[in-house]
Formats: sequence, C-alpha cells, structure tokens
Amino acid sequence: MGDTGPMFESWMPPQIPQILSNKSIGGLSDAVLRRLQINDTTVSCMVFSSGAAGHQCATVLKTLPSENPFTIKVVRFVMPLESNLGDTSSHWANFTAVLYPSDLLKAAMAFWRDTGSGLSTRHAEFCLEEFDYLDSDSSTPAYRTPASRKRCRGKTPESLIWMRAAARDSHEVKSFLADLATSEQPGQPTVNPDEVFLYPTGMNAIYTLSQALVSPEYKVAMYGWLYPETVDVVRRDTWAECLSYKYGTEEELDRLEALLQSGQQIRALFCELPSNITLASPNLCRIRALADIYGFVVACDDTVAGYVNIDALPYVDVMMSSLTKTFSGASNVTGGCKDIVWRVKQCNPNTLPLIELFQAHPAIAAVNDPSIAPTSALYKSVMRKDGGYGNVLSIVFHDPRTAEHCYNVFNVCKGSSFGANFTLAIPYVRLANYWNQDKVAKHGVPRHIIRISVGLEDTRQIVETAKRALKSVDEFEMKKDLN
Repeated sequence: MGDTGPMFESWMPPQIPQILSNKSIGGLSDAVLRRLQINDTTVSCMVFSSGAAGHQCATVLKTLPSENPFTIKVVRFVMPLESNLGDTSSHWANFTAVLYPSDLLKAAMAFWRDTGSGLSTRHAEFCLEEFDYLDSDSSTPAYRTPASRKRCRGKTPESLIWMRAAARDSHEVKSFLADLATSEQPGQPTVNPDEVFLYPTGMNAIYTLSQALVSPEYKVAMYGWLYPETVDVVRRDTWAECLSYKYGTEEELDRLEALLQSGQQIRALFCELPSNITLASPNLCRIRALADIYGFVVACDDTVAGYVNIDALPYVDVMMSSLTKTFSGASNVTGGCKDIVWRVKQCNPNTLPLIELFQAHPAIAAVNDPSIAPTSALYKSVMRKDGGYGNVLSIVFHDPRTAEHCYNVFNVCKGSSFGANFTLAIPYVRLANYWNQDKVAKHGVPRHIIRISVGLEDTRQIVETAKRALKSVDEFEMKKDLN
C-alpha cells in the first residue's frame, strides 16, 4: 500500500534547518540576503506574504534576548508600477523579509509555524521568479534597492497568466465551499460565497480569527482536546486569560456555565468537531445556548469530519476547515480537487471494518472514533442525512513496545497529514506534542497513540493490510512473553 516510512522511535519533529533549506523558500531568503549585500552568516532571513505579518514577527523577536548585536529589520519587496503591466495579479509577487540574528531562529520558526503567515513553497517559488523585477523598501536606507530588471511590455509572463487563473479558481472554491457548508436543516440560510474566506493555511485562518476577536478585557475558552498549534496561536494574543477545558466533558461545561453566571465574560470559545486524535465531539447545542445567553463567539474546526459528513453550522458562528486535508485529497495542494463528496463517501465505509478489527484485538486498549466514542450521540446529532463518521481513527495499545512494532509493520504510508486519498499512519504525539509527550497522557493522548487516516484503497486491501500487521503483533507479543 505504500512506503512503511520512519521507525516509530526514530520519528522526530520537523527540524528547523531542513524546513528553511527548502529550495524555493531558502532560495528566496538567500536572494534577499544577496540583494541587500548581507554576508554575515549570523544573520538569517524569513519571508512573509504580508507586511503586517513581517512586522508582527519582528515585534516578537525584538522582545527576546540575543547575543548578536544585529538590529532586527523589516524589508518590503514590491512590484513597481512600470513592471506590473496593469495586472492586479502581480501583487502576489510582493513579500516582506525579516532580518534577524540567527540565534533567534527557533523563535522565528515558531512564529512562522503557529501563525501560518510565512510564504508557502509555491508562493515563494513565484516570488523568486519575479524577484529581479521587485524594488525593496525599508526604514534602513541601505536596504532600499531598485529592481535590476524592468518588465517588457510586449509580452505577459507565464507566471502572471497562472496567477490570473488562480484568482478565478479561488472564486470557484469559495462557491463550492458555500454549497457544501449550507445547512440542510429547515429555515437555515444559504451560505453565500462572500461569507467564505480563504487563507494561505488553516493555521493562518485561526490566527487571523483570534486576532480579530482578541481583547485584553476578555477571556477566551478552549474546549476539548485541540490541535496543539491551535492552542499556541490563540495564546499568542493578549487575552485576559486563556481558559482550558481539555477533557471536553459536560462537567467542564458546567464549570464554564458557572463562571459565566458569576459575571465573568469570555469573548470566544474554540473547539473541534470531532477532536483531532481523541475523536470526541463537543455538545454544540449546549454551547450554542450558552453563547446566545452570554454573547460569545463559537469557533469550530471541522477539518477531521468535514462539511460532507456534518451539518454543524447552525450551532457555530465561525467554522474553520483546512483545505489541505480531505478537501484536497492529494495532500500536496490547497483546494485542488472538487470530487470531495465522492471521496468522502468512499472513505467513510472503508474505515468501519478497521474499527471493528482493532476493537477485537486483545493487545489494543482503546480505539477512538466518532462512531464509538462516549460522545457518539453528540456527533450523530449534527451528522448530515447522508453523512458518515469520517475516515480518521486512533488506537492505543496496552504496551508501548507493541505499538511501536505495529506502526513499523503496518504497511501503509507514514505521514503527518490526514484525509489523503491513500491511507496514512502517524505516531501523533511524536509530531504534535513532541516537547510535552509525558504531560498529555492524562488527557487520553499517550505518547504511543497512533492516528490512522483511511484512504480510497479497496476495502479488502486495507483490512488485509491491517490483519497482517496485527498477525505480526501477535507474534511479537508471544516472543515478548517468552522473554
């Protein structure tokens, strides 16, 4: 079915130098340093799609100690009027560079990761192609440079033709998403494409929403087990307090309600439906009722299940979805595929026999899936008439050593995404909670939990692959007992 991928114990979090050495992003950063004649190897460059993001990154970095006396600078690269050919698509070549001491790389990378505001690889590649046509501007006179080339008026470059097509495609994506998201419940309004907002990444959408809502006078609630970077990005903003209800239980909703009744206010509540890894579902009906009484915004991430399966929009104010997951399917592009309905309806039934198979195995302590979770009734209450439970599940073995063995012999692709057209497995905590592996187990997320995203392969093929892995698990358990 695919490359078995890295060994469980060898799985490491993404290494910062590897990320920055990406050909297009690293190439653009190198081009900036060359243009500005910066030869000091202790100075690094990070590129952002917007000036606001660049200045925010610089502001964060300026608060941190550094042994390097280099002063953090922001440089804007823009297409001059004489080279834009009157084409609004040319503004996509504009970007902002932040120059900073290299010893702040980890903090800069954390901002890039959490906010999702850094240039994507494809966007960086486009900017690099247009780089010679861009002027640079900065508060530092030495960093103000003219473009080395001017655009020929006789021919529109192919890169701009692509960008025009992308602009048209974005409207199609918004219209398609509006149709998918529209509720099938009686009396609910049709979602208008103008109510759909596209962002470079899912994290950037969450970051932008948090920034739009944040107030130092209000608290924010994070309910249920959320993807760790969602928590990180919300905490980046200056809330009065970030309230955490990681178990997502009715008792925690009782606590929240008591807090609200006491006169304390929250501005927003962030949740996931279902949770990415525990696959638990929040009581959106009760949360909506509290929001109506106490006037806070309900922001829900539905990426794991998606609009094809659930109809939760009547209960939330903002629904957030990552388009690089099930919506794309290819796991390499945002919003690239339009056959999502067919693919979801293929993946949903492919998942169910795996749940039964894993549940029946004595080496497995727990199987997490919306269909069998203690909150399954809550999920079902917002499921569409023809919807299902999605294609993501997680399993926990009694013995971490057995989990490692199963992961290594489970012959599927190993990767950090989910919702792809092919089955994926990942030791989730090693990716998402690497620096806090021992702290998250109490929330039902032990370090040896394995997340599986089921693909479009033939059902029998997927089941047989899982059976072979479990047969190997049986042999491993026998040898372990003998030793």
